Amino acid sequence: MSIDASILIAARNEETTILHCLQAVERLRYPPDRFEVLIGNDQSEDQTGALVTNFIRDKPHFRLVSITERVGQQAGKANVLAQLAHHARGAVLLFTDADCEVPPDWIQGMLRPFRDEKTGILTGCTQILGRNGFEKLQAVDWFYGQYLIKQLTDLGIPVTAMGNNMAVRRTAYDAVGGYESLPFSIVEDYQLFTEVVGQRFFFAQRFDREVLATTRPLPTVQSWLHQRKRWMMGALQLPAYFIVLFCLQLLFYPFLLFLAFWLPGTALILWGVKFGVQSAQLLWILNRFRRWDLLPYLIGYEFYLHIGYFVSLVYYLLPTQVVWKGRTYS
Repeated sequence: MSIDASILIAARNEETTILHCLQAVERLRYPPDRFEVLIGNDQSEDQTGALVTNFIRDKPHFRLVSITERVGQQAGKANVLAQLAHHARGAVLLFTDADCEVPPDWIQGMLRPFRDEKTGILTGCTQILGRNGFEKLQAVDWFYGQYLIKQLTDLGIPVTAMGNNMAVRRTAYDAVGGYESLPFSIVEDYQLFTEVVGQRFFFAQRFDREVLATTRPLPTVQSWLHQRKRWMMGALQLPAYFIVLFCLQLLFYPFLLFLAFWLPGTALILWGVKFGVQSAQLLWILNRFRRWDLLPYLIGYEFYLHIGYFVSLVYYLLPTQVVWKGRTYS
């Protein structure tokens, strides 16, 4: 019998999250004989391997693959996914992270856009469940970023995909030679997205609860900075007009302060329009995903957003390396 989908999960030192991830996959409302789950244990130094081995013992459609070698120029997560893809039999490759929990109807929701034979790559959506203010602001930011990408996607403008909730048609993946044929990139999801789109496959994004995965916030400012640096590496590979938009966002408050010195009324109106439009969009998002717990953070998000842009750029320019999953990347 043919396999509709292969779920690929790269795992390194995920003993605190991997069982939650796999339990969510086990709850998927999809025939077990029509999909498979491949977990790549990337030389974990904790109990990840043992936990997965015990969990999948009586689940024949789950498989653990030990990753000990490198293929092509890849390293880290992309290296794991490249090797898992070699074992995958599904017509569509589904990607999620070891710290994510997918919803019960995730497979059918992610497969639906592939009824169009031209669709090559699809991004789902992800929410963050946070407890304190810093984590709640991350949740707002994550939602808003995905919303903006969705608007551009609907206009036919390619931006990126997100590897924690992504699907790729197998023929599209093979058309670019798979991860092992690509140069190493710390933003492997963006790299695969651009290559697939470059092969003239269609791209799409779903922004609804059927495919809404849940992930955890970054617990510390240091880990947040490392994530932002990785994102900046991807963002600066975008077309020039996106870089211009980034710069306009970065310079908004400096310009507003300069304008306020000469025309305070105009500056206030300009700020009000921006904040009003942004808040209306965020209210629509919170209603769509029933996340009214984030409502008190909309004002704080305005400052988090702009300070985050500035701090991300500064940290990106610093001669520091990115540390991710216990590994250092230049």
